[in-house]
Amino acid sequence: MQPRLASQRSLVVAPPPPALATQSTHGLTYIRGAVASPVCVAIAVFGACLGLGYAGIIGALVAMLAVIGLGAMSARYGFVQRHLDHQAHLRARAKRENGRLRSLRPAGPVRQTQYLELRDLVEEVERTDPSEAQRFELQDLLDHFVRLAVSHQRCIDALRLAGGNELPVAIPITDANKSKRRREIQARRIRHRDECLRRIERLTDEIEAVDELVRLVAQRTACPSLDTELDREIERRLWELDEVDAALDQLSA
Repeated sequence: MQPRLASQRSLVVAPPPPALATQSTHGLTYIRGAVASPVCVAIAVFGACLGLGYAGIIGALVAMLAVIGLGAMSARYGFVQRHLDHQAHLRARAKRENGRLRSLRPAGPVRQTQYLELRDLVEEVERTDPSEAQRFELQDLLDHFVRLAVSHQRCIDALRLAGGNELPVAIPITDANKSKRRREIQARRIRHRDECLRRIERLTDEIEAVDELVRLVAQRTACPSLDTELDREIERRLWELDEVDAALDQLSA
């Protein structure tokens, strides 16, 4: 019995380390991106046309397989991987931007214009000082702005659809025309209307705070920092002038 257990234990296969699995996943991603890139596809189509003209269908298949193999091999080079990473980053950013604009569509043109202004400021900060933009997480701040604007618009729509603006400020104490149940329901509607108004005020204040914060970061980034070498350069030249004048005085004495 014991040798059998030992043999069974020896057949246990350990899972691969996470690092190796991650490297293989990245390698397959680069190969897939290189093969599916527009350049590789265009060259494959061109090679297939040449192969079809010279050797028929077999030549076209051989040419396409050769181009695909070369594309897969090119995924090992660093500049190809950097290009694929850059393209993937651009696609993810475009997808994120489309999602923001789609979410902001019900908020109206005013919020959309405000968002476009903030987006331009964030892009300017990213061009001027990428580390500063990453430090303050400006892209996440734009997402937060979109969420706030969407919630603000939903509160306004809730008031308009439910007729909350038509409710009185308070229910009269004596109202013989209304039953007790109806007065209780109306009182709840008034309380919900007041809570919704407070929520709208809070969301408005938060939206404006995000707007001011993005503009503050853009303002700090656009303003050049004070160079401490400026005073030293002037002081050094003044000191040289003093030395020259002192030397001339000693020669003329």
